[in-house]
Amino acid sequence: MKAKVIHSKRVGDASHVSGPAVGCNGRMIQDSSELPCATVLVHIREFAALEEEWEDLYQNSPLATPFQSWAWLYSWWESYGQDYELRLVTLRSGNLLVGIMPLMLERRGKFGRLLYVGTPLSEYNDVLVRREWEVQVSEAGRQALRQISGWHVADLQELRPEAATWSIFSGWTGPQTRVWQDNCPVINVKPWDELVASLSKNHRSTVRRALRRAEADGMRGEVAGQGRVEQAARTLVALHREAWRERDVNIVPEHLTQRFESCMVAAASRMTARGLGGISEFWRDGEVIISSFWVSGRDFMGTYVLGVSQEALRRYQWSSLYIWDAVNIACSRNSSRLDLLRGEESYKLRWSSRTVHNHRLILGQSPIFWSPYTGYHLLYAAARWYEQSPGSEASPQWIRSVATNGGAIYRALRNTYRAVRKAAKRHANPGVRS
Repeated sequence: MKAKVIHSKRVGDASHVSGPAVGCNGRMIQDSSELPCATVLVHIREFAALEEEWEDLYQNSPLATPFQSWAWLYSWWESYGQDYELRLVTLRSGNLLVGIMPLMLERRGKFGRLLYVGTPLSEYNDVLVRREWEVQVSEAGRQALRQISGWHVADLQELRPEAATWSIFSGWTGPQTRVWQDNCPVINVKPWDELVASLSKNHRSTVRRALRRAEADGMRGEVAGQGRVEQAARTLVALHREAWRERDVNIVPEHLTQRFESCMVAAASRMTARGLGGISEFWRDGEVIISSFWVSGRDFMGTYVLGVSQEALRRYQWSSLYIWDAVNIACSRNSSRLDLLRGEESYKLRWSSRTVHNHRLILGQSPIFWSPYTGYHLLYAAARWYEQSPGSEASPQWIRSVATNGGAIYRALRNTYRAVRKAAKRHANPGVRS
């Protein structure tokens, strides 16, 4: 059965979002064997109107993380959406929202690629699929993707091993490949004393000394309430920038922008209100000196952004305080895992029990753009993996050049592929000019 795809109309026309309980054929759909009706939303007002339905779907999507919540993705879109075209696919059975593919289209000249909304700030991307609708949403989602115009590759990034995306697009008939992207250290949550006991002797002593010093200094920790979460988010961003500057490490340039700060303020406010996150603050002498934005949902707890003052960096082993706070929150929320998210900084690896490997799934409709695009990302991933692998020598020069000259290499691969394709056509049809 083929799913019907409807493209949204004028701004504010959301009849297909909140209208009568009818399916694509104008009647109620009660048989779950029928494919859901797919609608492609392109306007921000339609995105906004989905809040309550999206929240219900999120609560009934077993594989979703807080980075698939409306609170997170809509906040991201408000700050970053002007650079993209919304292609948000809703999948419905009657008036029941059973799936969402939160996509957006990025155009670079004549080249278009589909990305998940939230890329690259989201730590984990995915679709939302209502429990017991996995098969129907998979088939309807694949059909809907093929009918979206203007894209050459779909680059679905930062996918966990258990992401719903893998099963949905396992039946994709066009070109596809899987490419390693990032590692995320994870702590298996235990009561604090038990967790500390599992550390090395030296690390255990350092952690206990840090907590004693903080207590002796009268430091107190608390989660910012809804009434002051906006100010807490601004303080967090300021401390985040201060911490990176003091550590003489290159901060992600985007984190210095006003739109990053605006995104953090909006996301923290909405996620705190929904119980999906919060900002923890450590106070001393009337000032916040350590702050972290964490997100939480079901069996998931993740620490997203961390900020530390120069004073705290000098006086405290700040990572122990931050981990102590996060573990206690995870225990209080019955989370079995504390995800430290992307990046294998040494302080994370000292605590982590295991590492989650994120991958990107690159889909294409034809090889002409997919092949060079995928070739570049495979080489780039190899260069990064080579550099990050413990005990490995520095990556060969030819691989390192991929990371530093990626755009030129991609264009060269694309042009070479086009030339070969034209030559093959001329050889097959000598009387036809290409």
